[in-house]
Amino acid sequence: SDHTGDCEAPCRVGCPAFMDIPKMNRLIAQGKDAEALANVKEEIALPLILGYICSAPCEGACRRKQVENAVSICQLKKFVALENMDYFPVKESSKNKKIAIIGAGIAGLTAAYHVLRYGYNCVVFDKNPSAGGSLLSVSEDELPKSILEKEIEILQKYGAEFYMNAAVSAIALKNEYDAVILATG
Repeated sequence: SDHTGDCEAPCRVGCPAFMDIPKMNRLIAQGKDAEALANVKEEIALPLILGYICSAPCEGACRRKQVENAVSICQLKKFVALENMDYFPVKESSKNKKIAIIGAGIAGLTAAYHVLRYGYNCVVFDKNPSAGGSLLSVSEDELPKSILEKEIEILQKYGAEFYMNAAVSAIALKNEYDAVILATG
């Protein structure tokens, strides 16, 4: 009750994903960019996208603001993601289960990443011609389309299957898949 120190860095507490930001910063400072991205990918499914559009609550909580400026955490996350685009986290052993994800927006893409990481196969369905959902309407200045396409390509290489222009229902898919995730925005 009389403890006055921080048990967790304010930036980590401020991050909605509770990412270990101090560890990422230390690894980057040591030139261990691939390890830094591995640390990011423990919690963040789409670091390139978030490097561009995250509202950066972690930077608002940064202790360095008391001295000068906050650490540019989103820029560092983007840097390690751009430097290591061929990095894939080790997947857990296959569960031999197939998950259908309805919706290829930010929630569906994030779900696909985590489903794959935990050893499940996944198929992403979307009624639109392109994956990305509401991210497709973000201006090119804020989020270049090439970055969104790169994140989707990374997910495909990681094992996600995409079926676009596919108007499907959860009821129709439940007989063919072990689980259905609704990520329709």
